[in-house]
Amino acid sequence: MKILLCSVPHGSLEHTLTPQLPLNERNPKPPDMPVGVLRVQIWMEKNGYTSEIYDINNLRPSDEELIKNFKQVKPTVVGLSALLTHCYPNVKRISKILRELFPDIWIVVGGNLTASANVVLYKTEADICVVGDGEIPFLKLLDYFKSHPTNQQIDYSALYQIKGLALLDENNKFKITGYAEQLAASEIEFPDYDKLKPGLQKFGGNSELIHDFFEPIKNLQYKQAESSDNEYDRSDVERLLSKKVFTNEYVQAESSGEEINSYKKNLNNKIARIFSSIGCVARCTFCQRAHKGYSVYKSSFIENHIIELKKKYNVKCFQLIDENFGSNKKQSYEISQLMKKNDVFWFATGVRPSSVTYEDLKFYKEHNMIYIKFGIESGSQRMLDVMEKKYTTKDVYKAISNCKKIGLKTNPGSGYVIGMPGETRDTVVQTAEHMASISLMVGNNWIMNNPPFLAMAIPGSPLYEYCQQIGVIGKTLNEEEDYLIRTSRHRTVHILNYINKTNSNIKEVNYWVCLFPYAAKKAYVNLIINNNKSIKNKLLQIYKQCIRSEFNKLIADFREKKEFYKDKKLSQKMKWYTHLSTNFLLSLNVLFLPKTVSFLIIRMYANVKLYYINKIHRTNKDKQKYNLFADHDVGPTGNFRLTENRIAKTNRPIERSLRNIVMENRKQMKPAITDEEKWLQILAQGQ
Repeated sequence: MKILLCSVPHGSLEHTLTPQLPLNERNPKPPDMPVGVLRVQIWMEKNGYTSEIYDINNLRPSDEELIKNFKQVKPTVVGLSALLTHCYPNVKRISKILRELFPDIWIVVGGNLTASANVVLYKTEADICVVGDGEIPFLKLLDYFKSHPTNQQIDYSALYQIKGLALLDENNKFKITGYAEQLAASEIEFPDYDKLKPGLQKFGGNSELIHDFFEPIKNLQYKQAESSDNEYDRSDVERLLSKKVFTNEYVQAESSGEEINSYKKNLNNKIARIFSSIGCVARCTFCQRAHKGYSVYKSSFIENHIIELKKKYNVKCFQLIDENFGSNKKQSYEISQLMKKNDVFWFATGVRPSSVTYEDLKFYKEHNMIYIKFGIESGSQRMLDVMEKKYTTKDVYKAISNCKKIGLKTNPGSGYVIGMPGETRDTVVQTAEHMASISLMVGNNWIMNNPPFLAMAIPGSPLYEYCQQIGVIGKTLNEEEDYLIRTSRHRTVHILNYINKTNSNIKEVNYWVCLFPYAAKKAYVNLIINNNKSIKNKLLQIYKQCIRSEFNKLIADFREKKEFYKDKKLSQKMKWYTHLSTNFLLSLNVLFLPKTVSFLIIRMYANVKLYYINKIHRTNKDKQKYNLFADHDVGPTGNFRLTENRIAKTNRPIERSLRNIVMENRKQMKPAITDEEKWLQILAQGQ
């Protein structure tokens, strides 16, 4: 049996043909480590199976290259790891190529995409989907494949005994065997990254590409990639790093002599992204739960991993990319001690504000933590309740205030989400004001460059089910597939791919997106005015933190774009410079004009912007490429929407949770009758 494990590119087909490896000036962003594939391979090898790894996501081969490489391997079993919903177009593309080359092989799809397993099984060439954690069910599938080497020999009764599978039964009806068994926490190990080297050599021509998964500290300050739609497509972590955590400017401006020496000493070392836990203690209503519950790695495993990465890849800084770092207090303290013991820096980018106290943060910083990012999501308590965050806006403010007291860097102006059900202009402004109050409190100027994310409906989440209940996402296979394809183009900060989940029209929602940064700036100025008794101090602070900062940003942006656009057409240059100038003028507008007037001007700007978005991106004949223009046959939806009246009737935060709303809506709907309907409902509910 020849087993090939493949990572799948995420994004639309036309956007996933540019290789992520090797790193260079035009491609400076470190690629995603295919951790899911490596975890499955570890468990396979422990149980006597061997496999090859083809990192398609990072190598991004053409169809011709895929065909050549697949023919070279001649697999009998292919596992496609589809980490995100955005992977769907490439799962369809890759499975089609495989099926045409090898009609009888087994094609198994795993990862978060399997929340849409019904679409994957009916619309692609996949034979089976693994739902939930992949290690145990995939191993059992391999045992099954030994006695059933082709997909022409299907023993349905045997497959039904394996938990964690979705497949089409004897009558071509969708079926789930239940969610997968999970490894015990003591059995979860870190993968050996060297396992990627043979595949990188065989399919990419260079095994040393493995080193490009770890970004050199000295290269962290790079130019942002061009984006036709939004200037802020980089992640918070990249913005953090480009804001000079380890650069000379940061050291000279903000660091002690000891930190300057640390920077110089670590200039040629690298950064690695690792997990210390899997899953989350929360169940946010916009989030799909691929892993049930919350499991942490053993501290001894983490230390061995740190030592290995230091030795093999010259790593000196670790980013913990957990969904939920810090909920296991004992383990988080042990990790801090390990980082200090092994003389490495570290930061965590997925932390609940209610999970850390002042003492915790102080301990982390004393043990080499340089940054912590909280899941803030909203500055409106009502919206936090709808999201089922189970913390308050005061918890957020307190956590960031504690970071300031300790001198630990954090994310006061990022991580906000708007556009959830129940959102209104008032809740958007509340969130903007919340961001402004935090930014002022930590001493940041009024430049809050991080736009809010627009809530995206992911299959397997309450938000997705709600969107189907109110009719903005269809329930037929064709409709769901169309949504997956359009969403693969998703840019979380752009209105183009937003499906309207609110009770306002899309014109109003677009206004909220445009209003948000300027409402935050208006609130920032008002706070300065209200917090200072001296007129002189008011004017001085407004000049330093608002006017001067805005001029400096304008000059810096013009200089950067002058270099970036020097070889571009005049029309492209003018478009970007007009964009910069407009943002500058709108900022001055909120500084000097009353709120009612300045917000009216912003509304006019938003309407003009939406007009041109429609003019440029809406298609007349073919299928719409973007969710904004997709036809939604809403029809009668009963009382399913989360209205103001419905919210007013709630007494407790949990009653405002979208999960609770979705469950109440189910009671109004026709109950699932057929087995297939019941399995689909199980899939929709998630773990």
